[in-house]
Amino acid sequence: MPTSNGSDADLTAVLAEALRGAAADRRPLEIRGGGTHAGMGRPVTATPLEMTGHRGVVDYDPAELVLTARAGTPLSEIEALLAGN
Repeated sequence: MPTSNGSDADLTAVLAEALRGAAADRRPLEIRGGGTHAGMGRPVTATPLEMTGHRGVVDYDPAELVLTARAGTPLSEIEALLAGN
């Protein structure tokens, strides 16, 4: 059962085009989320690919304990959805 909470943004086509372009140019990408771990680990020299706009719960089946969310979905939105079940 697809669930929409009003903040859905499917950027699959935009992200796919960015990946194709980077692959064609042999350009490394840095996949970025909320930035909570920025600066940890080795320094990265790559083109940033922001995931924060690619958000929303795609599928949620509480009976099966299955949830599928896009990469930029804030954990707070997922937790709020789960709290109801």
